[in-house]
Amino acid sequence: MDAAVTPTRKVLIKLDEIRTSFNETDGRLIDRPTRTIRLTDVIKLLAAGRAAYEQDKDAVGFAVFLAKWPEACPVTSAQLAGVALAAEDGAALGDVWEGVFGAYLRLLEQKWAELKATDLRVRDRILAGLRRCAVTVRPGTDGVVRLRALTRQDLQQNESFLLLLRRVVNLLLGDGNGPAPTMLRLVPPAEPLPRDFGDTGAAIRDAKYTTNLTFVPVHERDAVQYMIMRVTTRLTRPDGQPLELPGTVWPLTIPLPNGSARYELITDDNRVVRAERLGDVVDRPLPAWYPRPVSIKEGKDALQRRFALGGVGDRLPADNRPAKAWSLAELGQVASAFERIPAGDLEALKGTSLIRDMPVDPIAAGRHGGEAHVSTGGLDLIGPKPVEPTPHVHYFDLAFDDMTRAASGPPGDCGPGGDWTLLHEIGHVVTMCPHEQASLSLARLRDKPRQAYDLLDQRLRASLANADNRLIQAFNTWTTAYGAYTDANDDFVPVANETWAALRETVPPNVRDVIATFAKAQAAAVAQADPTLAAARTLDALLPEGQRDVVKVTTVLLLRHTYIAGLAAPGLLLARFAAYAAQVGYQSCTPYGRTSTKEFFAETYALFTSDRERLWAANWRMCAWLEDGYPPVEEYLPRVR
Repeated sequence: MDAAVTPTRKVLIKLDEIRTSFNETDGRLIDRPTRTIRLTDVIKLLAAGRAAYEQDKDAVGFAVFLAKWPEACPVTSAQLAGVALAAEDGAALGDVWEGVFGAYLRLLEQKWAELKATDLRVRDRILAGLRRCAVTVRPGTDGVVRLRALTRQDLQQNESFLLLLRRVVNLLLGDGNGPAPTMLRLVPPAEPLPRDFGDTGAAIRDAKYTTNLTFVPVHERDAVQYMIMRVTTRLTRPDGQPLELPGTVWPLTIPLPNGSARYELITDDNRVVRAERLGDVVDRPLPAWYPRPVSIKEGKDALQRRFALGGVGDRLPADNRPAKAWSLAELGQVASAFERIPAGDLEALKGTSLIRDMPVDPIAAGRHGGEAHVSTGGLDLIGPKPVEPTPHVHYFDLAFDDMTRAASGPPGDCGPGGDWTLLHEIGHVVTMCPHEQASLSLARLRDKPRQAYDLLDQRLRASLANADNRLIQAFNTWTTAYGAYTDANDDFVPVANETWAALRETVPPNVRDVIATFAKAQAAAVAQADPTLAAARTLDALLPEGQRDVVKVTTVLLLRHTYIAGLAAPGLLLARFAAYAAQVGYQSCTPYGRTSTKEFFAETYALFTSDRERLWAANWRMCAWLEDGYPPVEEYLPRVR
């Protein structure tokens, strides 16, 4: 070996040897003791790399070492593909890997700044390694030991792994935005594997692409390369135009000779397609609250109770339109996907009904997995209306059948592509359903509370015949104040509805004027509330004990301006989202999200709930804003947490 080679470069040579050996060996043939030895080898390499850098301060070489070290990790979806994991692997692999991966993250945190690395290829290689290696081996909620993604509950030295990981990601990105490839949500047509794959490499090269199969198990490479050949040479966009893959990520379920596996195909600007294994094709573990129902009714009831849904219904047959009904498997998939909905959004879901349905338009049937709407509309207008109350989220076959050929989620936490659609529609629920909830609340306010006011008003007027002037004056003050409150809110209603109509699809250029008009009408309505309540208190104090109902009745009626504001609230949320996205330089992760602000939010919501750390790495400020519950953007300061 050349004496001029630095100690860091010597360790790097050894790392390359081990990395190549690991990635070119069929993991199914590695027994537990050998896997433990491999893990010990990468632990020693990490220590040796650090010691060598402290000796020679070879910043460039050490940066490359930090980029390559995760690529020798023996605890990844690719390395453990086809391996039957047992309880003892939780300690032999899970405990040990968490310890060494935590040490690697802390080494990055301590040394990255002083390396002054400027090669973005090194940085991006580390980011890819972090995503690939942020896993452990643990039993799931169902007791089955499997490879799974690290969670906020997993600790490293009494600190959440995800917090440490996020700090490192932000350090690598200089607290800025990261690479943000376009995510493709297209579903390839079903196609059986051929008996002979042929020269797929030549076809890929003819299409001016190359492949990187480093992170694909040896026994899956032919099938994965066959899929890459399909997507680079045969598939087109829905409009028939050729697919442009550079700068994209395509999560797919790839058929294998003996099953299938979930992957993402990442194509860089040089037309290199890198395949990253996400996991085996298995159902997500059902949440603990879901009762493992033995009947569809039990499954529907469990969902309805958990999320306070209006109902979970089937589509009745009509004319040439067949009936559609939920299956147990579909209900379980919904339960697992909905478990990802942030707690703050569950209020928007209350009263919403889930309808198993199918589109009337055959073109839509091939492109859309769901549809959300408020009030009676959309598919409700065709054939028998579902008995479950609106708002409705209609889910179609595509979400449960064809989209099994796609994928959604990170390594160790990847589900079928339909999960994306299930959660996309909940994004629409968040920005639509509060409008109908507010409408229903206003309708209820016009019912018994208003009747209570009318009865109280009649009783008080009857008692004024023998009342003193103070009571008469207090009564007149109260009725005048409530009249002013009513007038201001009568003016507020059309403004709130106009605001919702203006903002519900795409935020218009005059959004500031729309919001200013709303704010002015809202302020006028709110301004009358306190004087009305004060007048109610004064009047109550003058009434005999046992007849003091004015404050009680008035307090309920004064909810009206809050409910009216709710009519516009989801539209205002979309406006805040669009404003903050522009402020932090966030663009839609998918082409569909670029069609309107409504779809921009729904696609972002699907990414946020299914693959949150990918969103964090692309635009951590937007991810933090979503985690913090969509706060006003003017004084919002995101933080790493």
